[in-house]
Amino acid sequence: MLQSNKFADYLETVRQQIRWKRAQTYVLEEIENHLADQKDAFQRDGLDEETAAIRAIAEMGDPVMVGEQLDRTHRPQPDWPLLAMTALLIILGLSIQFIIGTDINDGMERFYRQVTWAGLAVIVFLAAYFLDFTIIGKYSLIIYGLLMAIALGDYWLSGGGISGYNTAIYPLLLFPTIFAGLVYRMRNEGYWGLAFCGALAIIPIILISFMHYLTVLFLVGTSCLIILTVAVAKGWFRVRKLYALFMVYFPSGVIYSTMFFTMINQEYVRIRLQAALNPSSDPTGAGYMATLVQKLLSHSQLFGEGLPVGDYGYYPIAKILPEINTNFLLTYLTHRFGWMLLIGILVIFAVFIVRAVLMSKRQKSALGQLVSLAIILTFAIQVLTYIAFNLGFLVFNPVSLPFISYGGRALLINTCLIGFLLSIFRTGSLVSDKVGGAGIKAGRLIQYEEHSCSS
Repeated sequence: MLQSNKFADYLETVRQQIRWKRAQTYVLEEIENHLADQKDAFQRDGLDEETAAIRAIAEMGDPVMVGEQLDRTHRPQPDWPLLAMTALLIILGLSIQFIIGTDINDGMERFYRQVTWAGLAVIVFLAAYFLDFTIIGKYSLIIYGLLMAIALGDYWLSGGGISGYNTAIYPLLLFPTIFAGLVYRMRNEGYWGLAFCGALAIIPIILISFMHYLTVLFLVGTSCLIILTVAVAKGWFRVRKLYALFMVYFPSGVIYSTMFFTMINQEYVRIRLQAALNPSSDPTGAGYMATLVQKLLSHSQLFGEGLPVGDYGYYPIAKILPEINTNFLLTYLTHRFGWMLLIGILVIFAVFIVRAVLMSKRQKSALGQLVSLAIILTFAIQVLTYIAFNLGFLVFNPVSLPFISYGGRALLINTCLIGFLLSIFRTGSLVSDKVGGAGIKAGRLIQYEEHSCSS
């Protein structure tokens, strides 16, 4: 009892020095285990229990010094560059929406609406940023079920069709992140776990195929394939890699081939694909928008407003090009302000994505790596498909240009995702991999300087 009280007093003193409450329990557990092991070693050397406990505490070092050292070395580590770029993109998006608001009907009303959405998005971002991201690993099946229910509910309550997918696609942008949690949860289950993950991936893909939204289908399908490929390549499923990759890619190839040939048999799909690949073949019909975008870009200058476009003369671009605050925002900005503005925006996104990839590779846990990879893929594919669309390649209708283009739902979803991403980078160094869940890696929390204690 005496040694137990001594240990408790020591641990309480250490705890008082550690300000990050999330780390306290696990740090103290590791110290307590170390004290018990040291005491047992002294007892084996012939000391009585009380003396062994006193010696173990002495070997550990001054509790205040130990606690202060742990407090210094184990704090949340915000990624300030990504936080700054996130804030920059949100502010840039609002600034651009303000400029566009002066050029279109009801533009200022839409701008104020976007400001309201941005305020809500900041709240969502902070909630995700300070939330324990390991819930994605612990409760992935429950979250998956809720997400599918929400997407189906949005689709059917909106009457299906165009109006249905316009609302249902946004919850589905969260699916790759939840899928990463599912893969993490099933990572030790061998071939059965791999097959189970594949089966769960098919459900949202089928739902998206009913919506005929090729961009989201590409985003979700590609993200899931990459996540599974990474998990297999790293040996997390504990299966033969080549056979497992065959299990992943063969049915995926069959499913996507079936979908492709089913869609290509529809006349409007063939016409649209032909127009996207060769808009000059029908410049006044299906290829009109692609032709217009290419003309506007070809008349854009490095700096300043672009040259007049053919028959349109000096007609304002806002009157020529539709959806300049949503789908064609980059085309509008390039023609009105020059290529350098487009290049500047693309550089910000490129630096953001590269920085996020580098931070993701530093994660020590499978959960941190998988979830951060899923979020980066969701973000990057949105950016890439948006850029392609605004350069005249009109195969993939853009979902959004994250933080920049107009739209409340997309803004909320993307700020939620980036909040989770930065939460991983902030606390991911503490997360360990445990069978069936995720937890704090206490063993790596305790790192002593030589003068603080000895083994």
